[in-house]
Amino acid sequence: MKRLKPMMNLFMIPFCIGILFCIDVHAADANQQADTESSESWTFCSIPDFLNFDIEYPQKGWEDALGFILDSMKKENPAFVMVAGDLVMGHWGPTKEDVNKWADLYYPQWSKRWADHKLKVYTALGDHEIGDNPWRGNKAKLVPHYKEAFRRHLKMPLNGPDHMKGTAFHWTHKNVLFVSVDVFETGKSKQGEIAAGVTGAQLKWFEGVLKNHRDQVDHIIVMGHTPVLRPVRTFSSSGMLMVQGPESAFWKTMVKYDVDLYLCGEVHAVTCKQQDGIIQVAHGGLLGRTDKPNYMLVTVKKDRLEVTLKEIDLINGKGSLWQQKKRKGPWDTITITDERKKQGFTAIGHVSIIKEDGKKSFESISGFFDEKNNPTE
Repeated sequence: MKRLKPMMNLFMIPFCIGILFCIDVHAADANQQADTESSESWTFCSIPDFLNFDIEYPQKGWEDALGFILDSMKKENPAFVMVAGDLVMGHWGPTKEDVNKWADLYYPQWSKRWADHKLKVYTALGDHEIGDNPWRGNKAKLVPHYKEAFRRHLKMPLNGPDHMKGTAFHWTHKNVLFVSVDVFETGKSKQGEIAAGVTGAQLKWFEGVLKNHRDQVDHIIVMGHTPVLRPVRTFSSSGMLMVQGPESAFWKTMVKYDVDLYLCGEVHAVTCKQQDGIIQVAHGGLLGRTDKPNYMLVTVKKDRLEVTLKEIDLINGKGSLWQQKKRKGPWDTITITDERKKQGFTAIGHVSIIKEDGKKSFESISGFFDEKNNPTE
């Protein structure tokens, strides 16, 4: 038997080689599949300040244009749409009962419009969702009731800090972490008893989310209603900004954890600014006032984010719609001509955020992402 062992080993060699070949083939197939999956792209859209007014659904004189805008985003095949605040007009006081009455009327209609177009939406809290700035006296006391109405109707994830469940939250989709912050914190500022920022318990929660996820994702994107970097363009806006700007602990935390994009609204105009490796994009809707609404398309890959801003021309009516406690509401009609529909949304800016060899670069810059024409004061 001792002599036979070498012979048996010789007979076993082809068999073992075959097994190893099969293992290598399957491993190669698995690696190829993993590479394919990691290179697959997906998209999402952003349109802050949609709609910024108390609008019914359907709204006479509006639905054709709104439908075209939503259908245009739908054709981008987004996993979801991000709305960085100001869904409604929100001038709903002076009592808790009044806040709930109007919230119960307008929020369900706002959400149904998106659902009917089969678009999933994540929305940050805007100043109009808490009564519109400034906040003093009784209006300041109503802020918790406004936030509760938002939480009840919008049903955002309840994974934020204890005092901001449903108004600050995070989610992951495939290879990206998304965080939405509630910038409307109790404090003293020019806006009264609210100081726009992310501090205290919310900041601690925010840093914890970034720390716990940074090694699990390829990209990090943060959404908040007010811009941090300044100056930015404004249109029909109070131009509210984060109180401490880029010197805030919030911005420094985003820098520390290598956030890629900060998406915001409030100013109803487009300004793209890059600082500390982060691009802040202020843009959005204000349908009913603007004549050039825009949305942003982001195509996500493992090693890059392709970011494109798109705009369309809108013709506003001559009358105005009634709004609670507002002397002049939005235009009574909004129209996109058939000729403009054929052309569709057109690109007004692009940037590629490339990540290779542990480094981040910004390439293929055009339009609003070219900062040479940005405001300087």
